[in-house]
Amino acid sequence: MANARELKNKIRSVSNTKKITRTMEMISTAKAVVCQKRIEKTQPYGDKLSEILKDLGGAGGDAESGEFPLLRVPETSRREALLVVTANRGLCGGYNTNVLKLAENFIKEKNNEGIEVDVYVAGKKGIARFRYLDMEVAGKFTQFEDRPTFDEAEEVFEPVINDFEKGKIDGISLVFTHYESSSRQSPKLRQLLPLEVSEEEGGGGTDFILEPDPEMILGRLLPLSLKMQFFQALVEAAASEQIARRIAMKNATDNAEEMAKTYTQLYNRTRQASITQEILEVIGGVEVMG
Repeated sequence: MANARELKNKIRSVSNTKKITRTMEMISTAKAVVCQKRIEKTQPYGDKLSEILKDLGGAGGDAESGEFPLLRVPETSRREALLVVTANRGLCGGYNTNVLKLAENFIKEKNNEGIEVDVYVAGKKGIARFRYLDMEVAGKFTQFEDRPTFDEAEEVFEPVINDFEKGKIDGISLVFTHYESSSRQSPKLRQLLPLEVSEEEGGGGTDFILEPDPEMILGRLLPLSLKMQFFQALVEAAASEQIARRIAMKNATDNAEEMAKTYTQLYNRTRQASITQEILEVIGGVEVMG
């Protein structure tokens, strides 16, 4: 059994750890609030743009003619791109593990179908995981923190779109942590290309009168919508990361507090036993002298 001095050192160590985890919990809480406000601002715009795009997909242009390469739907797929959004830091529970597990399953399924996958990884944790698996990645990005910008998202995503337009890849998918609410976030796999065009029952898309012309509207809306979806995923992932870290640090703080109580009780018992032993030794000495 540990002596009183060892127990006192453990109590001090656990108390210091508790202060650190409590501070990290408070920081993550503040960052999560900021990230959630960004979601509230970007999500309606991104969702509406995606909805309009699905309707406009069948309103103008011919994908097979090459007029709109982003509307191309390959008959067979040989190579696809996968973007994986993870965090640069740990201490956030299963946040990174859940996303990476979904990404690895997707890659395995595609490889079993004879489809090669170019992986683009955002976040040091994801990069480290693929290095551990000895898997090559097409791109590594560590610039995304808790406040990603649209320019940063565009810089990363535009080359991938260009590869699809040139026919180098036949599909683009995205794995990230989807923010559903402050109490629920979950890993999500989203197919970005080929574009899924909404159709009414009985066939045919929604009829639109496009002004000034379909070429200009679709030519701008198609890439903008795709970039916006990637940017929105980064914003949602940032909020989810901070929430996951807040929960993990709260659990760590609670565990540290429980450990401190346990060690304190054990210290008190050990100290009491030591005092009792000293009293008995004194009494025994007096009896011998008498």
